[in-house]
Amino acid sequence: MEIRYFNLFIGLLSLTLALILFIRRSPNKRPNTFLAVFFLLITIYSEFIVFHFYSIHTRNMSQLSYYLPLDVLLLVMMSPFFYFYVLQLLHRPMKFIHWPTLLHAIPILLAMVFNVLFYFLPVDERVDWLIRNFHESSPEMTVINIALYLQILFYLIITLRALGTINQWSVRILQQVLKSGLAWVQLFLLANTVFLLGSLPVYFWINNQDTALWIGCTALYLDFFVLFIMAILKIDILDAKVNKEKKVLHPMDPEKVSTEWQTLINYMAAGKPYLDEHCSVATLAVLIKIGERQLSRLLNEHGKITSTDFINDYRLKEAIIYLEDQSKNRKNIDMIHIECGFGSRTTFFRAFKKVYGISPKAYRKKHDATYNKL
Repeated sequence: MEIRYFNLFIGLLSLTLALILFIRRSPNKRPNTFLAVFFLLITIYSEFIVFHFYSIHTRNMSQLSYYLPLDVLLLVMMSPFFYFYVLQLLHRPMKFIHWPTLLHAIPILLAMVFNVLFYFLPVDERVDWLIRNFHESSPEMTVINIALYLQILFYLIITLRALGTINQWSVRILQQVLKSGLAWVQLFLLANTVFLLGSLPVYFWINNQDTALWIGCTALYLDFFVLFIMAILKIDILDAKVNKEKKVLHPMDPEKVSTEWQTLINYMAAGKPYLDEHCSVATLAVLIKIGERQLSRLLNEHGKITSTDFINDYRLKEAIIYLEDQSKNRKNIDMIHIECGFGSRTTFFRAFKKVYGISPKAYRKKHDATYNKL
């Protein structure tokens, strides 16, 4: 059974890559952690497929009696973790204890409930169900597989959509980001979308668990060749060596500093990237075509300001214009934080009070009183 050895091989390589990503020292540590979990899930899933195939084909009732459909749970978990990886790679803010994030756990909870219900079935009934489903899917297994297809397709779409939002910045940032590591991500997503849509008619035509497992195996091989090989080629993912010389900070060239600072200031004034709530030092570095670490150092040493305060300073100046507006159609305070690029009303109020000492509401009230007096 060649599938057995090939799956074991892919599982071993995926585990190796997951371990490297877990222990690797990198500025992208958080995104790499999500990618490491994704590879770890691929590792466990590949071994479950081997176990399932081998137990059914050899009619090993003893092994089948211990089998739980954890492969369903693993598949359900893969898509959210890759989606979170892409969000972190794009420097999108994400809170775990937040209802939009917690919604991603619903399919995982349903898969866990399915496993618990399966576990409490009598052993003979479980084994008989597994063997029958392998040759001819039951209605409940068909529903589960359809739900898996829809869930994976949903995450492929929203992940591609998240990547598509970088078009809002400019053509330049799109080109630079794709060159710097996201090309392989787009290739992976597109390849899986094409495969998913292409395999759906095959599953419904044959409609048994044997076919579903072969589709899962083929997707595993596809992910291996696209994700694993492209990851190595495009983002240098196996380079865990830390160059200590990079930590030595050499004096910055005054002429170069002046030029880069002026480029940054000019772009902030003309392009207004800070109006996007996802604006960060990483996206600014791409936009003005300098290194992220170099830009951070430019802000800290030359500007004497952190990247967060630098971006928020521009947002607050924009907010002041709205707050001092005396026209009839002026925006209310709840809309101003959105227009100025703040992710939430709380963040806006906290940043405003830190700089001006009063809340935006109090500032507007004070300005209105002064304006009416004049």
